[in-house]
Amino acid sequence: MDIEYKVIQSTTPHFAKTANLNKVLAEEAQSGWTLEEKVDNYKIRVQRHVSNRASDDNRSIDPYRSQVGPSNILTYGVAAVVTLAVVYGIFVLVGALPA
Repeated sequence: MDIEYKVIQSTTPHFAKTANLNKVLAEEAQSGWTLEEKVDNYKIRVQRHVSNRASDDNRSIDPYRSQVGPSNILTYGVAAVVTLAVVYGIFVLVGALPA
């Protein structure tokens, strides 16, 4: 029995919402992937038989994608901007910078 596995992850707790989990699983089912394990709210493990590779060229999604939800650039970019704003606010409050 030739089975392949992959882990799909998100930088946010994307799989905490059942609707998000079901949407991703429905998309993955197009390529023959089925849920093997929900590791946590950030990761799931899926499996499929290798015979499903034969029609991978005709898929509407990448059958080997491993990232869903907001991109890392967006997540880390927003976090960086918020961090800089907080640090600036602290400097203004302690009088290190003019308001």
